[in-house]
Amino acid sequence: MPGVKQAILYSSLGRYLLMSIGLASSIITARLLSPDEIGTFAIASSVVMVMAEFRMLGANAYLVRQAEVTTEKIRSAYGLTILVSWGLGVALAAASWPLADFFGVDGLAFVFLILSVSFLLAPYISIPDALLTRNYRFREIATINVTSSVIQLALVVVLIKNGFSFYSLAIGQAISIFVKFVLSLYFTRDIKVYMPRFTGMKDIAKLGIIVSVGHVVRKAQHTFPDMLIGKLGSPTQVGLFSRGLGFTVFVSNLLLSGISPVALPYFSGVRNKGQDVVVAYRHASELIAGVVWPVLAVASVASLPAIRLMFGDQWDQAAPFATVAAFWAILRSAHVMAPNALVAVGKEGSMLAKEVIVFGVFLVATTIAYMQFGSIGVAYAFVFAGLTDFLVSSWFMKHKVGLGFLSYCAGMTSSALLALVCWSTASVLDWYLSFEDASPFAVLLYITGVLPPVWLASVLLLKHPLQHQMRAIYDKVLSKI
Repeated sequence: MPGVKQAILYSSLGRYLLMSIGLASSIITARLLSPDEIGTFAIASSVVMVMAEFRMLGANAYLVRQAEVTTEKIRSAYGLTILVSWGLGVALAAASWPLADFFGVDGLAFVFLILSVSFLLAPYISIPDALLTRNYRFREIATINVTSSVIQLALVVVLIKNGFSFYSLAIGQAISIFVKFVLSLYFTRDIKVYMPRFTGMKDIAKLGIIVSVGHVVRKAQHTFPDMLIGKLGSPTQVGLFSRGLGFTVFVSNLLLSGISPVALPYFSGVRNKGQDVVVAYRHASELIAGVVWPVLAVASVASLPAIRLMFGDQWDQAAPFATVAAFWAILRSAHVMAPNALVAVGKEGSMLAKEVIVFGVFLVATTIAYMQFGSIGVAYAFVFAGLTDFLVSSWFMKHKVGLGFLSYCAGMTSSALLALVCWSTASVLDWYLSFEDASPFAVLLYITGVLPPVWLASVLLLKHPLQHQMRAIYDKVLSKI
């Protein structure tokens, strides 16, 4: 147990350090590069991110789940990942110029070419990562990720200062991959298995297809708009949209990132003890929504000063996208634990089906919306897809887990009212200060000074389930004084 607790500590620490470095990187690059430059890299990155979900084909998940890992299994995992990853890398390099011509963006071919290098080194990062994970060596994993990210950020800044424009982002990412490659092999030097074996790959591939398709579908909801706007619009539009969406995703991830690792073992434990998964799911959802929804509601009102404060006023046009996307994030967070709950009750196929249905609606909605209304239409298509996600998730949770739709919505009412109160308060502050004209620092001070007391008072007045958690924490602190 101490080993597991220490692993969770290092895993959480590493995750939040990476988020901090990622935020710093976004702030710095947004002030050093133009929306057009960042948009150009975002187009290439969106294509590569989708391809990257296939390059491992579940080999790392296969090794982590094995009761016993033999030399033959490691070699087979290397064999599959080398075949797939190297094949994708060569394909990406060969398609660099055709892809650049397809998007019609100058310089994009060299970005694709630089990013293709990561596919060649990926097998010797992923397999060591799986071996470290199964042995709870999250300290080493955190060291690898944080070190590579810091070096990447420093290199990107130096390259931008020396006039490498958006190529700086691609070169920085390639060097980051190389650092991960070196450190991954160093920390697993006690397992001297590097030669691939091209037999015994069937079981790995079978698992990998399910895992990869699920990951691709989820990832594509973030990357497809960049490809769509990149093809039909301009790199500047891509840069502005991705920055606005990125702000909302960052706020959402900041609040939700600690939930995913805990949700699956939590629901599995509830089920194994013979307790009611539905009751546990409903209660956990109410607590999460009570925190996440008000913050996202306020973010929708204060997106302009927040983006100015973080990225500078050259990104003002990204604010409307962030405002609209906040409501997509609210709808998505309503059933953020649904995939884990479905897996916990043995309904993995339903989880994948849900993702595919939602993505199909998302694909059609964003394409039509952009052709009719431009980039802002894509943002509203996100909200429509979020509503679809909520309804489809509710259907699967009702028929596969037994969660009643009306009772679930009734339980979430206090969270919705809590978000409405906070949104209204932020709107009054906007009317009083005029966020568009006020200093972003002044807006931040007002929001941090006014909203927390309003939220706290509303939790108590609405008798939100959070009040019991808050009182328990208060009593615990009081007992130690």
